[in-house]
Amino acid sequence: MKSINDFRKTEFICAGAAVINLALFFVKLYIAISSNSISIYIDSLNSIADTFICALAAAGFRISSMKPSEKYPFGLGKTEDVVNFLLSAVILGTGFAFIYTSLQRLMYPVPVWFSVKYAVAIAIGAFVKLFLAVAFRKAGKSFGSEILRNIGIDSTLDFMMSVCIVISFTLTVKLGYAVDSVTGIIASVIIIISGFGSIKSTLGSLIGRRDDKICAEAKNLLKETDGVADVVSVECHSYAHRKVFNAEITVSDSSDACQTVTNCENIIQSELNALLYIKIKR
Repeated sequence: MKSINDFRKTEFICAGAAVINLALFFVKLYIAISSNSISIYIDSLNSIADTFICALAAAGFRISSMKPSEKYPFGLGKTEDVVNFLLSAVILGTGFAFIYTSLQRLMYPVPVWFSVKYAVAIAIGAFVKLFLAVAFRKAGKSFGSEILRNIGIDSTLDFMMSVCIVISFTLTVKLGYAVDSVTGIIASVIIIISGFGSIKSTLGSLIGRRDDKICAEAKNLLKETDGVADVVSVECHSYAHRKVFNAEITVSDSSDACQTVTNCENIIQSELNALLYIKIKR
């Protein structure tokens, strides 16, 4: 993301998704209570968790869009990584809570009451999740946001989970309560796997994992710049959409070093939309 307008768009997307997930929560909770289905109950709680996730993401984008200050010279872009980590932790915690509830229901069974209209409602909710998954994946690619991509992956898993729940809910008529509990366990495992994957990805970014791809791209750009004899090293510091490079170079003509530095700064700014700090090796 390169502009305030991009941040506003992502805020709007997340806020809209939060409202949709909240509506899904109330519908699924009503169905879960009416049918006494643990898997649908888990699905409803997953929807309210997604509501908070989207709301938190919207808040994170708002904070990240704040301009750099004297105290935070590179802005508050790291907030996006913090929010992403919190979202992943929420997903993981939710999965463990759900698997406990499902195991409890399996050991202490209660009847489940099937209804065609409830099954249809859950199926419609599944396709709403599929729509959100596609929207978030496209937005994540368009705006270059890891948060949006992760929410898109989560929504895809939610779609798959809802489809499984519709099938198991329908099968309870012939196979009994055990199908509902087992499906709840499977859904919980899917959520836990998603949470672990997201935490692993986000933690690396949060603690400063080197992005080899963008460092190599910056190094190649500097090598092709007029006046640069060699690029000794390149470091990249990422603050969400803001990136800062530290580079050490040698110049072919020391008398024209100032112009070479300016050329390097300009090309990094224009090609990568990033700041560049250069040290010339003598």
